[in-house]
Amino acid sequence: MRSLFIIGGLTGLTLAMTPHAALAQRASENATTQSSDAFGRSVGSEKTGLYNSEDVRGFNPVDAGNVRLEGLYFDQVDRISSRLVDGNTIRVGPATLRYPFPAPTGLVDYSLTQPHGKPIYSLNLEQGSSNARGMGGSFEFKQPFDGERLGLSGGFGWRNAQRFEGGQSRYRTVGATLAWRPSPDTQVLLFGGDFIYRSDEAVPVYFPAGTALPPKLKRGENHAQDWTSRSQDLWTAGAVIKAPLGGLRAEAGLFYSLRDQHSVFADIMAGVQHDGTVASHRIVADADSRDGSLSGEMRLVKRWTSGSISQQLTASLRGRARDRRFGGAQTVLLGPSTVLAPDPRPEPVITIGPKNQDRVRQLTYGLAWSLVSAHGFSFDAGVSTSNYRKAIDFANPALADPITRDHPLLFNLGGSWNPAHSLMIYAGVSHGQEEALIAPDIATNRAEAPAAIHTRQIEAGIKYSVTPRLTLIAGLFKITKPYFNLDPALRYRKLGKLRNQGIELSLTGQLAPGLTLVGGTMLLDPRISGEAVEAKLIGVRPVGQIRRRSAANLDWRLDHGKSPLSFDLALESLSGRVGNSANTLYAPARATVNLGARYRFKAAGADWLLRPVLLNAFNNYGWQVSTSGGFTYTTPRTLTLQLAADF
Repeated sequence: MRSLFIIGGLTGLTLAMTPHAALAQRASENATTQSSDAFGRSVGSEKTGLYNSEDVRGFNPVDAGNVRLEGLYFDQVDRISSRLVDGNTIRVGPATLRYPFPAPTGLVDYSLTQPHGKPIYSLNLEQGSSNARGMGGSFEFKQPFDGERLGLSGGFGWRNAQRFEGGQSRYRTVGATLAWRPSPDTQVLLFGGDFIYRSDEAVPVYFPAGTALPPKLKRGENHAQDWTSRSQDLWTAGAVIKAPLGGLRAEAGLFYSLRDQHSVFADIMAGVQHDGTVASHRIVADADSRDGSLSGEMRLVKRWTSGSISQQLTASLRGRARDRRFGGAQTVLLGPSTVLAPDPRPEPVITIGPKNQDRVRQLTYGLAWSLVSAHGFSFDAGVSTSNYRKAIDFANPALADPITRDHPLLFNLGGSWNPAHSLMIYAGVSHGQEEALIAPDIATNRAEAPAAIHTRQIEAGIKYSVTPRLTLIAGLFKITKPYFNLDPALRYRKLGKLRNQGIELSLTGQLAPGLTLVGGTMLLDPRISGEAVEAKLIGVRPVGQIRRRSAANLDWRLDHGKSPLSFDLALESLSGRVGNSANTLYAPARATVNLGARYRFKAAGADWLLRPVLLNAFNNYGWQVSTSGGFTYTTPRTLTLQLAADF
C-alpha cells in the first residue's frame, strides 16, 4: 500500500500541468481503440475481445503450434518477454483472408517492438495487477540511429508481488531488438530476450471429490508451501529478413524458444469435499527440465496485377527441431489436509529421477495463392505437405521407445464476396496438423506429449459496415480434432473425437465521436464422441469448456475524443463451466466488471499517463476450471494504478 501512496504523491505533483493529447508508445497504449474486431487483441498489458493466446474457440493456439511472429511461422514454447513484443492479434474469421497458410483453430500473430521516428524513452510504474498485489514497472527505449536506417529498441521490467491465491510472484523481463533498414523495402531484425521467474511458489489446485463445489475460500490467504518455489527462464531469440529478390519478395525468419526449468512444483489437493476436507494432498516436484525449439520459415512471394485483379503466390518452407527433456518428477505425499486454512508442512528431501528425451523433427512445404478482384470478390487457396517425426527415449529401459511418423496433406480454401459496398460474405475450409496438449500434473503419465494430430475447420459468415466507423461480424464455425484427456485411471490418452461448433459475433468501432466499443459473444456447442463416451467412462462435454462467453470494452474520451480524460469499462460474462469428466459437476456462471480511467498530461518535457483501474469492481466470486478438472478461485476486487511517461 505504501508504494501506491508513493505513486499517488508523484502524480499529485504533476496533475496541475497542462493537458496534452499527443502521446507515444506506452502512454498512448489503448487496446480498445486499437482493436479492429472483438476476436482478441493485446496491446502492452491490456487485452480486449473474446479470445487470447491461450483460448481461441475452445482451444489453446500456442500449445497447438499456431503462432506467427512478424507473420512467419514460430514454434513458441512459452511466454515471450514483453520487452520484445508490442502485442498480438488473434486471427480467425475474416482476419485470415489473404493470410497464407491459416490454421484451422486460429492463429496468434505477434508484432515485434521496433524503433521508428524520433527517440522515445518510457518509464512505467504499476501498483497491483490482475492476479496479485505488489509493485512492478519497466523502462523501455526506442533509439533510431542514422535516421530510419538503424535502430535499437528494448528494455527491462520487474514485478515483486503477492498472489491472491497465495505465494510470491517475482519476475524480471529483458529484451532488445536491432532493426536495420538499408532501403525502404528491406528490413533486417535481430532480437533476443528472457522472461525470468524466481521465488514463485506453487498455487494449490483443487480437484473436487464428487458433484459438490469446493467451499468458498478466503481469497488472499497464503496456502502455498514456502519450499515450492519455481525458478525458470523463458528465452526467445531470432532474426527476420524481408527484402526484394529480383521480381520476388523474400521473407525469412529463424527463431529459438526455450523453457529452462531449474525447479518447478505442482500443488495438488485431490478429493476435496464441500466441507473443506482433502483426501489427498500431494506436491509434484521436478527440476532440470528443458523444452527448446528451433523453428522458422522461408518464403518467396510474387505479387502482380492484371486489369482489375491482383494476385499473390507464396512458396513456403517451414520447419522445426524441438528437443524436450522431461520426467523424473518426485511425488511428495502429504496425506489428508484442508482447504479452509494454511497447512504448512516441513520441506522433504527431494530426489529427481532420470530424464526422458522427446525429439520432434518437421519440415513443411507449401504453396499458397490469393486473388483479389476490384469487382468485389476474393479467393484463397493453399496446399502443404509435411514430413513429421517424433521419437521418445524413455529413461526406463523396460518401456518401449515409440517413434511416430506422419506425412499429411494439408490444405485451405477460402473466399469472400461483396454483394454491396457495406457487406462482405466469407467462407473457408481447412485441414491442418497441430500438437496435442501435454499430460497435466495430476496424470499418471505426467508431462508426456502425444504425437501431432489432424484438425479440420469449416467456417462462414458476414462482415457488415453498420456505419463507416462501426463494423459487425457474424460467423459460424465447426472444428473437429482428436480428444485427449484423463481416463478414470488418471492416464492421459486419446478418449475420442471432439467437435466444437459455434457462433461468434463482433461489433467494433465508434458509436459516437470519442466513444469506442469492442463487443462480442461466442456461443459454443462442444461435444465428444467415441468409445469412452459410449462406455460411459466420460460425459459428452469436455472438461473446462464453457457454452458462452460475452465480452465488451467501452472507451469514452470526453470532448468528442479530444480531452485528456477518458473513462473505460470492461465486461466479461461466462456461462457455467464443465467441472469433471463425468459431466456431473459445473462451475457456476460468472460476470466480471472492470472500471478504469486515463488522464493524459505533459510535464518535464514528457507525455504522461495516469491510469487507475478497479478490477472485478463488484467483487464477484467464481471458479476457474482447467481442462484436467482443477479448480482455482477468481481474484477479488483490486485497485491498480499505472503511471507511464514517454520522454
